[in-house]
Amino acid sequence: MSIPTVSVVLPVYNPGKYLAPAIGSIIDQSYQDWELICVNDGSTDQSRELLDWFAGQDKRIRVYHQENGGVVPAANRGCELARADLICRMDADDISMPNRIQHQVEFMQRNPEYAAVSGCILEIDNDSEPLGLQSLPSDHETIVSRLLRRETGLFNPACIMRTDAFRRIGGYREKYQWIEDHDLWLRMSQIGRLGNTNELVLCYRLHPSSCTWSMAQLRSDLMSELMREAHAERGIERAIREQKSPPVRSVAGPGKWARKAVRGGYPKTALKHLRTLWQEKGLGLYSLRMLAEVGIQLPSAIRQNRNRPAKMCVPNSARWNQVHKNSI
Repeated sequence: MSIPTVSVVLPVYNPGKYLAPAIGSIIDQSYQDWELICVNDGSTDQSRELLDWFAGQDKRIRVYHQENGGVVPAANRGCELARADLICRMDADDISMPNRIQHQVEFMQRNPEYAAVSGCILEIDNDSEPLGLQSLPSDHETIVSRLLRRETGLFNPACIMRTDAFRRIGGYREKYQWIEDHDLWLRMSQIGRLGNTNELVLCYRLHPSSCTWSMAQLRSDLMSELMREAHAERGIERAIREQKSPPVRSVAGPGKWARKAVRGGYPKTALKHLRTLWQEKGLGLYSLRMLAEVGIQLPSAIRQNRNRPAKMCVPNSARWNQVHKNSI
């Protein structure tokens, strides 16, 4: 078997209905010289059967099953098994844009000084409907400065990185599980450049059970520990004393998604979540506040959506669920 240009590493743990669209978005890539390494971290849903089915359909898909150990051991195992010089990371509930791999591989080939690069993401809800576009600074020095202030530097599931750089620094560290990417970028920035492009490469799914929301306090505590370590390594003593924890996130749910969608210029998605909020909470104070906030911003969202490029749409990768159902 020939060695591919890029290895896509996909840790899997109970993603449910999102797994088939995630894998389908790799199969549908415009760039086809890839291998997909799926590490099933002891899933208790139907992931094992679905992964084995996909591996039977496409020889480029390699599946490994293991007992549950957490996202860091699963991601590290996938990266250890990677045969390519480049690794694309992805989560099992996200969707890659059709030109993602081609765009990122070409960037790394043109810019050998970069150890890792990410791109823009389109946040989506549990129905794969859009919430808003997110981007990050492209300049290496700005990215490192953000990382040292607890701010996101690269979107981990949207990144591509050099395999040798990842292995040289020891991969993800289990002591920082849930913020393992932040730790990785800080260490990787010391051996190569980091970057972000303005290309939309990934649809990033937000739902209440995702660790972004369910692990908020643990992530904050771990981040404080990581900042002390990173600042000490760089001799930034004053920054350690002045560092404050960020405010605790509000509870995820339809109110938050409605606000995100209207601010992102997606009125249809905003109204959908507003209706869900009324059904779940009734017309209480919070619901009325969200109604007012969405209503004020709705005209602007409609104008923004009308002028939006087609590439801001979510790819129709959900059809892979039906392909699988029809084959069994």
